[in-house]
Amino acid sequence: MLKNLTFIIKLYHDFIRTNDENIPACDSLKLNSLFESVSDSMIPLLQMFERLSEKQISFKLGLVLPPLLCSMLEDEKVQSLYIEFLDKRIALGKKELNRYKDNQQALELIRSTVERNKELKKKFTDDYEKNLIKQFALWQKKGFIEILGTCATDIFMPYYADLPEALSAQVEMGQQSYKKSFGELPEGFFLPEFGYTPGIEKIIRAYGYTYTILNSRSILLSDTPPVNGIFYPVRTENSLGIFTADPFTSDLLFGEEGYSTNSVYRNENRDIGFELELKKLTPIMEENSARCSTGYKYWKKDFSDDLSVSYNFEEAEAQTKEDALDFVEKRAGLLSKAAENVESADYVASICCINEDQARKQWSEYLIWLENVIEEAPKKDLNITLCKEIISKQFTLEKILPYYSAGTSGGYGENLLSSRNCWMMRYVRKATERMIDLAERFPSDTGLKTRLLNIGALELLLAQSSSLAKMIDEGIDSEYADRRFRLSINAFTVVFDALGSNTVSTEWLTKLELLDNLFPWINYKIFSIKK
Repeated sequence: MLKNLTFIIKLYHDFIRTNDENIPACDSLKLNSLFESVSDSMIPLLQMFERLSEKQISFKLGLVLPPLLCSMLEDEKVQSLYIEFLDKRIALGKKELNRYKDNQQALELIRSTVERNKELKKKFTDDYEKNLIKQFALWQKKGFIEILGTCATDIFMPYYADLPEALSAQVEMGQQSYKKSFGELPEGFFLPEFGYTPGIEKIIRAYGYTYTILNSRSILLSDTPPVNGIFYPVRTENSLGIFTADPFTSDLLFGEEGYSTNSVYRNENRDIGFELELKKLTPIMEENSARCSTGYKYWKKDFSDDLSVSYNFEEAEAQTKEDALDFVEKRAGLLSKAAENVESADYVASICCINEDQARKQWSEYLIWLENVIEEAPKKDLNITLCKEIISKQFTLEKILPYYSAGTSGGYGENLLSSRNCWMMRYVRKATERMIDLAERFPSDTGLKTRLLNIGALELLLAQSSSLAKMIDEGIDSEYADRRFRLSINAFTVVFDALGSNTVSTEWLTKLELLDNLFPWINYKIFSIKK
């Protein structure tokens, strides 16, 4: 029986205003986070594809590149700011070389970081022509990767289950964005936060999606648990294929005793951006500016207060090979046991979903580990494949009714509606109801009213993002999340009032369109009631 291993990496980033004359400090920090994701995950992923291809090693990988991320990376302003981001880090590195001129171990780390930034700049500007999305699209056309579709923003769908027009708008907008970025339509749909409640499958299937992925509790707690458990796909009543996200992967990688906790790996929580005086961190930071990471990290995860340099890349790289082999052996053993217990199945599958944001912030070497896994898996008779390649018998799969579930807070998504952020829901729900009403009241308007309705629809999509609620609940980047949410809700309210009074400031509208320049082709009619 074939034992399949499927990796899906979900990248994500919030929308940031880059057209402000003076980008607020909270937005500046989020912009820094976006560029770190590009430097530490996106370009390294493309480089990994190139290395594996050169070695003639067959590889398959699933990716989730959300519309917000694609739209930002296709923006020329963001592309220019990324080059500026790299230049500043190269300049800081030259200052660090002088500061550590008598420390050979530190000099090696600094030189490698400076050279890495120079290489990233060359790759981005020359090899990739500043268009990373185009590069991922090319690898998909070659059949090596599968890019899954998702919602326009990371809305937690169960909270809007009674407003199907809102969910349809999110799915439709995400699909339109996908087509514009990748030139085709996706087969797989990735549920934001793995949020599911019965009925959502009807909307997803209506847009032509073949399958989605659910949290394991959605399957195990269904009224009729599937005969083959979580290692073989099932389907809903309307034949939407369902894969189960492997419930063990996250703990293996990021748990208390996960691979990422090994003391030999780089300590992502220690960076000179938080260790040195601000005057020593120019040109990245100026006096009185908010502190941020710089990429110059010299310490491993030994939790020591010792300020001396301790990180050794060669040791960390060697450890990734050991951890990759351990992971492959454990997956092979688990799937072998699963194969003994499935009935009438020609394969078993483990769908390993990795949150890029979590991985990058906890384990900078995770892509080196993944590359080793891809090379080691075939030696243990594990077939690394794509979900779409093993869903061919979709209409013969067992039917079940999945249970409500989420991928956070114990499976219920409680952190997305907690005492800290519950105030947000009444505003965004009311705005959603109003947007659906506006789409019905103005079915075929043109000119200024259409522009108003379109920007209102965009601001609502942004306000529906569950990551804003999550940041406020966790107290991480909460200033940014609060500001971003209020900007969108206030903008929508102005739109609603303007349409009601039939008056609008064209100057205000034009400025907002320039600031929130996401999805310029948006059509407010996506919120129309589907007959």
